[in-house]
Amino acid sequence: MIRIIDGVAYEGKSGSQISVKAHDLGNGHLEVSGVRDRVWCELEWSALAIEQYLEAVIRDKDERADELHQKCLNIAASRAKRRVRRLCKAMGTDTLLTLTYRSNVTDLALCKANLKEFVRRVRRVLPGFSAVCGFEQQERGAWHVHMATIRVPSMLAWGSAVRVKSFNVLRAIWRSVTKENGGNIDVAKSKYGKRRSAAVIAAYIAKYISKAFTEGVAGSNRWTKFGECVIPEPVNLGRFPNMLAVVEACYALVDGCASVVDQHLSKWDDWYFLVIENQAINT
Repeated sequence: MIRIIDGVAYEGKSGSQISVKAHDLGNGHLEVSGVRDRVWCELEWSALAIEQYLEAVIRDKDERADELHQKCLNIAASRAKRRVRRLCKAMGTDTLLTLTYRSNVTDLALCKANLKEFVRRVRRVLPGFSAVCGFEQQERGAWHVHMATIRVPSMLAWGSAVRVKSFNVLRAIWRSVTKENGGNIDVAKSKYGKRRSAAVIAAYIAKYISKAFTEGVAGSNRWTKFGECVIPEPVNLGRFPNMLAVVEACYALVDGCASVVDQHLSKWDDWYFLVIENQAINT
């Protein structure tokens, strides 16, 4: 990687140290990442060499416009997935809902407006209702919403203070919003009545983000959230001399009640990522 700063060329190379950060998202969820440092070395390039390099960069951008555009989309999708994943964990989501239409609703703006109105009406019977939502388009073109939320009480007041099953209430509210387009809500059931893992839910919602960035409408948000949620800042755990030391430091954070949900090591040995979930809190 080359950078030009104030008329001077610098080349970025992988350093010998790896910086490690831990992100405590609350609700028993911890994400730890190690990224190899990048060292910038000054190049002895003349003004002419720098000018020729910049001209080559411009030509390359023109020739690879589509490829670079896709690369930008991939980067944006990755950032959005990370944000969605962390929001789901910080909220402590444990319930998955899918909001669908009977009609072939292909207007994303209408879908978003319906979702906003749905949440507004839900909050009348369930104050403080919060959720993280992703939009997906079916093969027939109809939009539907994947919603991660916090466990809804089994019974809710409806009408003249009559208590009915909560998901029947949510379904009735969604249908009152969708009107002639028809609507339904599917609830993803967990096995044996246990709470769903927020890490699993976060991964489920986040997986639709890349697809939405590839197939979605340009300039349109691919996801949204309702409710306030503050994601804590990560804590710097220091710098380590090699990847083995990084993995050992990360695993030292796994206590008796926690388990490793996911982990990745890049094939270039320049980053490592570990996801930890406290089972005692999330059961």
